[in-house]
Amino acid sequence: MPGTFSDSWKLTKTSFRLISEDRALLVFPVVAGLAILGVLFLALLGAFWLLPYYLSGNGGSPAVDLLFVVLFVAVYFSISFISVYASAALVGAATLKLNGQQPTAADGWRVARSRLGRLTIWALITATVGLLIQVIASRVQGIAGLLISSIGGATWSIATYFMIPVLIFEDEGAWKSLTRSSRLFVSTFGRTLVTNLVVGLLIGVGVVAALVLGVLGLLLLFGGSTVLGLVLIVSGVAIAVVVGLIGAAAEGVLRAALYRYATTGKIDRDLLPNAYRLSRDGPPSAPLP
Repeated sequence: MPGTFSDSWKLTKTSFRLISEDRALLVFPVVAGLAILGVLFLALLGAFWLLPYYLSGNGGSPAVDLLFVVLFVAVYFSISFISVYASAALVGAATLKLNGQQPTAADGWRVARSRLGRLTIWALITATVGLLIQVIASRVQGIAGLLISSIGGATWSIATYFMIPVLIFEDEGAWKSLTRSSRLFVSTFGRTLVTNLVVGLLIGVGVVAALVLGVLGLLLLFGGSTVLGLVLIVSGVAIAVVVGLIGAAAEGVLRAALYRYATTGKIDRDLLPNAYRLSRDGPPSAPLP
């Protein structure tokens, strides 16, 4: 256990150092965020376009209901695809970086584009499963529904933790890839859990700092200190955005590094001084680029 915590902390520092050394890794969460905002804006326009039909008394008609369902499904899938595609590009670029190369953002997008078909299918699958979990949970009253949503979502997240790198670097179908992802998570359970907790805590500190600044800014704004209040609010928003981008990039680098460890049993010694040792059964045979 001490080795797990020690390695996890070193891996966390390595991930943040890679991001500081290569700002191209921040491009992917930025593009994903802007694309999702664009989708939501278009969805809002579509909702406003349908609104007159409700105001005119046609809100209960099957045609209008169908249009709203189609709009919702299209938005839900689009957001899922954007997240999956950007994550694949980030993991691809991070893996190239861990392999000692100097990737650009274009290299990451190239990796994702080479697996476009598989990523599209996976985006559809994960969006469908996520929607089903929420639909089932919504039909159950009280705490039971909340438990179904929480446990179902957590279980799915664990089982699919390594899905993106598996889809990028291995040639298996969706079901075998899901099984493979689950096995990889089990084989790296301790380090995966601890590392993600450490990153979550670090990001949480930044989020709390942003919230404190925002609340103080609002209090000062309502108290009459307009300029100082606005400065604190803007600072809080800026910190929240930066923390969110770094957190998203760090999560992608960690996933790439953990997958690399699970499949090769090592991480470059110049990136992580105490390199991981091979597992007792040896590393899986999946190739890396």
